[in-house]
Amino acid sequence: MHPTPPLRSRVRRSLGREAVGGPGSIMVLGLWLLVVAAACTTPRYRYDRRGQDDDVELRDLDDLVGDGATAPVAVDRSTVERPVPAEPPAYRLGKRDVLDVYVMNHPEMSSQRVNLGEIAGTTVQDDGAVHLPVFGAIDAEGLTLEQLRQRLAEEAARYLVDPQVTVEVRRYASQRFYVLGAVRSPGVFAADGTTTLLDALALAGGAAEAADLEAASVVRDGALLPINVADVVYRGDLARNMRLQGGDLVYVPDDSGQQVYVLGEVMQPRVVAMRRGRLSLAEALAAAGGPTPARARRELAVLRGGHARPVVYTLSLEEALLVDDRISLRPGDRIVVAPTGLSTASRYMQQLLPFLLAGQAAGIAASGASNAAAQAAATSAPEG
Repeated sequence: MHPTPPLRSRVRRSLGREAVGGPGSIMVLGLWLLVVAAACTTPRYRYDRRGQDDDVELRDLDDLVGDGATAPVAVDRSTVERPVPAEPPAYRLGKRDVLDVYVMNHPEMSSQRVNLGEIAGTTVQDDGAVHLPVFGAIDAEGLTLEQLRQRLAEEAARYLVDPQVTVEVRRYASQRFYVLGAVRSPGVFAADGTTTLLDALALAGGAAEAADLEAASVVRDGALLPINVADVVYRGDLARNMRLQGGDLVYVPDDSGQQVYVLGEVMQPRVVAMRRGRLSLAEALAAAGGPTPARARRELAVLRGGHARPVVYTLSLEEALLVDDRISLRPGDRIVVAPTGLSTASRYMQQLLPFLLAGQAAGIAASGASNAAAQAAATSAPEG
């Protein structure tokens, strides 16, 4: 029995036999044709050429496909099988909640009516009580609506026979939850005990374009709840569409940590976001405009891992595009299309510098103007 030839050999035979006639997306086909048309006749660029100070581990296309198949899942789904948090208890009244208290046939004992059908309401004051005519001050803070209704009915029975009392909340104000991060309208919202996770995201205007719902979290009482927000939004797991309660925090990060860099001989070297933690090689190259027509080469490298000692996968571009569906990019990958004039790993690593500096500047700006001045001064200070 003959051993199975390596992937690179099988792809090369496929290229020689049927070029791009096999199955594949229009994106992959277009990029492949662009690469073939733009390929120059200069000697092959050697990514395995090392500088004196380079410290890299070299791998090839077979390794990249194999590493993608065995790579850990980017999103931790271990919480999916954990139980959903119990439904919050009945809403308990608090300071600044506005109530409508109505005693049937006795408006003098009810919440104030400004005009016919218009209710001013009764506010739970800072002392935790509602103040009503005839009743006087009645403690309300910490009670459910039914408990307050029963207490008012008992008080009204001192003056009336079989009083009929109803209590409703006109405005929830004492308890709040927070939706922050990559949403269109982050803010603080009233918790009424019925607002669900989907309701909360809708109140915040929905997820922003750069939102990473796979990494979003719900925090209650300082503990992370076992809820994958993407399961609820993207995969319709409504069993986990939990109700929020006062003090809950829904945080949606952006996808700035889920990105790859496309560098070298491409039309627009750039940082490409990984939507939902996924990005193919063809998609990354297409986002950068594809290889440059005049100087593009047939080789590229994918750098993975730390900047000090990266793993460098050396690839033939047209071969890699034919198995694009089997290549799993990871956050932080650097894709370098054979750059002219760069001959060593350390030199093409330097192309990352503008992107890293831009990220650092954004972080300084976000930290506030006062802190930015101190950090800028420290950055520009001479060594020694």
